Amino acid sequence: MPFRSQLGGIVFVALGALVVGCPTTSESDPGTDDAGADALELGPPCGRLTTPCKAGGMCEGAPDCASGLCRDGKCNDIVPADGAKNNDETDVDCGGTKAPACPDNKGCIIGADCTSSVCKIGVCQVPSPTDGVRNGDETGLDCGGTKAPKCPVGQGCLATSDCDAVKCDTVNKKCLPPAHDDGIKNLDETGIDCGGPTADVTRCPTGEACVMTSDCAAVICNATTKVCDPPTPTDGLKNGTESDIDCGGGAPTNAPRCLISKNEGCKVGTDCASGFCSLGLGGKCSLPSCATAETAGINSCGASETGQAGAVHENCCKSLVLPTRTTRRLDKYEITAGRYRSFITSIGPTANVRKWVQTYIAANPTSQLATMIASYPVLANLYPAAARFDNLSLTAHLSLDIDNYGGVRGCANYNGSYSANTYWLDYDPLDFGLPKRPLARSFSDEKSLNCQMPIMLAAFCAWDGAEMAKYDDYLDVWTQAYPWGATDLKRPNYNWCGGTYLNGGFKCQCDNTNHTGDAAGAPLFGPGPNNIGPSPNANCPAGGFNGLSGAGVFYEFPAGTDRAKDNEPLIAAPGRFQADASALKSGGESWFDLFANLAEYTGDFATNTDATLSTFCDLSAGPVAGQPTCTRKDPGPPVSTKGPGTLYNGIPQIGMIGSTWEGHQYGKTNKLSTLPATFQYGKFGARCVRPAAPY
Repeated sequence: MPFRSQLGGIVFVALGALVVGCPTTSESDPGTDDAGADALELGPPCGRLTTPCKAGGMCEGAPDCASGLCRDGKCNDIVPADGAKNNDETDVDCGGTKAPACPDNKGCIIGADCTSSVCKIGVCQVPSPTDGVRNGDETGLDCGGTKAPKCPVGQGCLATSDCDAVKCDTVNKKCLPPAHDDGIKNLDETGIDCGGPTADVTRCPTGEACVMTSDCAAVICNATTKVCDPPTPTDGLKNGTESDIDCGGGAPTNAPRCLISKNEGCKVGTDCASGFCSLGLGGKCSLPSCATAETAGINSCGASETGQAGAVHENCCKSLVLPTRTTRRLDKYEITAGRYRSFITSIGPTANVRKWVQTYIAANPTSQLATMIASYPVLANLYPAAARFDNLSLTAHLSLDIDNYGGVRGCANYNGSYSANTYWLDYDPLDFGLPKRPLARSFSDEKSLNCQMPIMLAAFCAWDGAEMAKYDDYLDVWTQAYPWGATDLKRPNYNWCGGTYLNGGFKCQCDNTNHTGDAAGAPLFGPGPNNIGPSPNANCPAGGFNGLSGAGVFYEFPAGTDRAKDNEPLIAAPGRFQADASALKSGGESWFDLFANLAEYTGDFATNTDATLSTFCDLSAGPVAGQPTCTRKDPGPPVSTKGPGTLYNGIPQIGMIGSTWEGHQYGKTNKLSTLPATFQYGKFGARCVRPAAPY
């Protein structure tokens, strides 16, 4: 026990006898022995931050004890109050070894006599955040509570408000170390649990503090306020409700709609200026014809076949601004069968294309399609109005040589037809006694579309927000002897003579100087009048013509198809022949297949000067009652007459450009062919041209 004496009313204390853990002044050490540290780690079992301790409980000051008496680090029982200063009390009923500690400003000898644990000049002191003692409403040593500073890590707390930018563990009553998920701005964060240089820390949302834009989550750091600004449609970032950088989405960002030309992303059609979003393109704005979840013929144009190593494919709907006709875009690729399928699907199960055309031209009276129908009204009656089992049905349009003009044209698949129809018919071709297609639809959809009447292609382009490309559009790109320049690249750099020898009467050759023809007795690619083995001509490509299925074939995919029934594998998907690319570019990109693969119809319609070709004989079903009838000769073995069918007059002729995989050469010298606008052929396709903006 400390020695006490009274000299002249001044209390003197033998400092050497003070009990450890019971300080007498603000300089005294409150004690940080190991036992106390372990208790803090586990959470205090009792004390001022929880339930006051009973007699015998550990304490560091009177507030820790239910009795209000802490001596030698333990809570003690007290004697009853009697209203007098007696025993060793330092004031009335307080202080000493038997009474509770005294409140502020009462008499004391040592710190243990006071609830504040601070005794100076015989008086209990008011708690201070600098007295070196945990007192008052402090939760830690000179920290926490309402008057002291916030507590550092490891000090006591009742709530996070007691801690200095760290979180309070309210179970163990201790300020935790700072963390990037504690709901507090600490460490190197610029905002609450966000920002700063640590890479794996979340970026800050709108309204949080920042130093630079990299601190913010896809929003800009305001250089003046140092706060992450709200998203705007001009901040150069994909944020807010936007589906891509500064485009798409709706309120509250209200960015403009996204463009196809910028390959901008979308979630729904309303994100796009075109009104269409394609899942098949990976969530990109698209034309109607590419707005599908499928990828065949949609995202399959370019070099190499699907599944091959090194294949580089892109959007088959891509369109490039013309070099001088800069208000127009010419599609980079030929129309694919897959894109055309989107058009047919959009018409619906009734397949009433005729009604769709009528509705379209009423709403677009100055369009190419409306002008075509106004100039040649008979064409309006030749669109299919039913899916099956009717004159001019959609099934017939997609799978027959409806008007064979004295011979099959490669669109009805059967033995000996030399057919190459790339449209895989959803309806059963057995409607017309035709075999099922041998290839899977995914192969067919990737290939360039053929066998469609130009009037159907005009409808497709109109539906796709465009029109059939015109002859002048092609000439804007094709300025030399070949689209790529003045010199022929030679086969097989482009898909010209893809057919077998004498397929349809065409003789494939390495170049235009390598034979004089069988009739003159000259060898054709080797000895013998019908031998097309390896050619001795130095101009021939290495290996001659020996392709996947033998001599004469430059291209075949997939291999192994019985081409007596289906020549479709000899037609390439757009972009497979990378050498058949225009020398003129737009934004660094060429147009593909302008010269070969398929010759292409143009949107140039004119009065047909050929009386025979100005008629159309519908052989898809029996004649329509009350209408003129007609027949066509079918020279296939045996020679037969087809018909009767329904006769239509006044069919215009159509423009043509390019060359075909089978060897037909149309070049770029004539704006109009002699072919009618109802011509179906396995060697002809088309592409569209559209306004340059918005796109």
